[in-house]
Amino acid sequence: MTAFRDLPIRRKLLLMTLGPSAVGVLLVGLGFLAWDVVELRREIRQDVLAQARIVSENSSPAMLFLDARTARENLTVLEIRPRIRFACLYDQAGMLFESFQRSVDAGCPANAPPTTSLGWSRYDVVEPVVSEKNRVGTLYLSRELTDVIDRLRFGALTMVALLVLAILTASAIARGMQRSIATPLLDLADTARRISTTRDYSLRAVPSSRDETGVVVGAVNDMLDRIAERTAELSKANAELEREIEERKRVEGERTAALARERDANRLKDEFLATLSHELRTPLNAVLGWTRVLRAARVEPATQERALESIERNARAQARLIEDLLEISRIVTGKLRLQVRDTDLAAIVDAAVEIVQPAAAAKRLKLVAHIDQRPALTSGDPDRLQQVIWNLLSNAVKFTPDDGTVSVRLVNEHGYHLTVQDTGSGIEPRFLPYVFEAFRQADGSASREHGGLGLGLAIAKQLVEAHGGTIQAHSQGRNRGATFEVFLPSVVTPSLENIALDRRVVARPADRFDPSLLRNVRVLVVDDEEDARVLLQTTLQQYGADVATASSVEEAFAAFEQTQPHVVLSDIGMPHEDGYTLIRRLRARPAAAGGAVPAVAVTAYASSGDRAATQAAGYQAHIAKPFEPAEIARLVARLGAARSSS
Repeated sequence: MTAFRDLPIRRKLLLMTLGPSAVGVLLVGLGFLAWDVVELRREIRQDVLAQARIVSENSSPAMLFLDARTARENLTVLEIRPRIRFACLYDQAGMLFESFQRSVDAGCPANAPPTTSLGWSRYDVVEPVVSEKNRVGTLYLSRELTDVIDRLRFGALTMVALLVLAILTASAIARGMQRSIATPLLDLADTARRISTTRDYSLRAVPSSRDETGVVVGAVNDMLDRIAERTAELSKANAELEREIEERKRVEGERTAALARERDANRLKDEFLATLSHELRTPLNAVLGWTRVLRAARVEPATQERALESIERNARAQARLIEDLLEISRIVTGKLRLQVRDTDLAAIVDAAVEIVQPAAAAKRLKLVAHIDQRPALTSGDPDRLQQVIWNLLSNAVKFTPDDGTVSVRLVNEHGYHLTVQDTGSGIEPRFLPYVFEAFRQADGSASREHGGLGLGLAIAKQLVEAHGGTIQAHSQGRNRGATFEVFLPSVVTPSLENIALDRRVVARPADRFDPSLLRNVRVLVVDDEEDARVLLQTTLQQYGADVATASSVEEAFAAFEQTQPHVVLSDIGMPHEDGYTLIRRLRARPAAAGGAVPAVAVTAYASSGDRAATQAAGYQAHIAKPFEPAEIARLVARLGAARSSS
């Protein structure tokens, strides 16, 4: 009953209609089947008894005179009755006299059974054989009742078929009739469910009849009207209260978040400014200090060489700091641009390992490199990728104590997997989530062991992601080393020419001094800063160039007419007329008047946008300050050779 109670109303109505109908049809069918079987058994019993009396009467003379042939002929008449199994005649002593049997499986017993018996499978009849009121023998006749079982089976199948037909017919009729009862109730239930779910008390059930169901629907609609009015009033009051609470929470949350951000920003700002001041002043101190020493008195050659090395090393460190600041600024402002082309990662790794090898050797570090595929081709900016790998390797060397191990591994696993692992100081678990954030350092105190602005890993992460890759950091904790993993996509169809180009880009050539490299090459240097102008002049003259200088665009054109240079080197940021004005005026001249002379922009404007702007203006190359003397000498030699050949 519990299961019936929880059923949907459609099924309840259907079961209420079909249940009694099915039970009634089943009872009628069973009654009819029982009556049919009883009648059939009665008819069979009467038929068999009549047949037994006829055979008994016909067999009495034969039994009286013990005529076996006549007795057998009388029994053989039963062969026309297919249900008769056997028939037996017994003499007065009860011994078998003659018999008829339809098959060898059914035979007469030696002695006649005492009485007639009616079962479910057969009917055995015992009939006395009488002659003139004297019993001269006994007839035993057995009939099988398989036709009763067949009739019972056929009747059962007929009853089942009629029951199924009745159920289907009743179901079709019931479904049509129940719709008028169930549909209004189901609509009412669906309306109640939607109101409960959506809290929309404007929904109403539509009455479809004027019976009791229609009265219930109308009453529910009236109740919903009153509930809607109360709910609207309550919702309005609650909404006003919630708005007030949310506004207070929002203001309080913003205030708390702003205070936390301000405290964190002030702390990071103070730490960053202190670190920046320290990192900028430290190399500047060495540069100025050694400069004063060299200018104050004559020093020994060994000391002079050491001083120059220190000045160069610290100047490079300061340039690296400035470049990192500019790089993070370009990233933050969205001005980072990649010069994407086919690139050999294996050559980039080799170049980065070569650069950090002296620093590793100074600390007696074991620097291990494993590259499983050469070339390792990908698509990207080789300079930026070298910056990433150099950052990771230099960090590993910096944070690994003496006699430690730094390993770099590059494998191709559905893309390139670069791993840089060290046995250094490791990363604290609490700092690991912030290791790629700009300006954050695990130790920002004045007593920290290692210097730096904390920008290298932040820049590396942005550059890797700009190439469509990912970078991850792992460490087991303090003094347990660190592992950095970089995943980059692979490209497998670059040309061999591009591979060679990438290697030339990323491989850092050795600075070999050749005083005749620029012999017979005339160069015009244009820069408003005297120090920069003299530095370029001295650098190029050391390589054998004939150098003329100018501090403005007007002086440059005057010197140009006199010297007819093979190459022009010009600054961009100059007062009155800048380097763009110079190149535009120069390119406006006919080729015969020097309008096609190669020009190089040597400037402190070092972004990718500045490089593109100078090339678009007409410069053949862009060199960022501070420059490498050997690099600019080779570039001038190449441009001068091209100019001479043309």
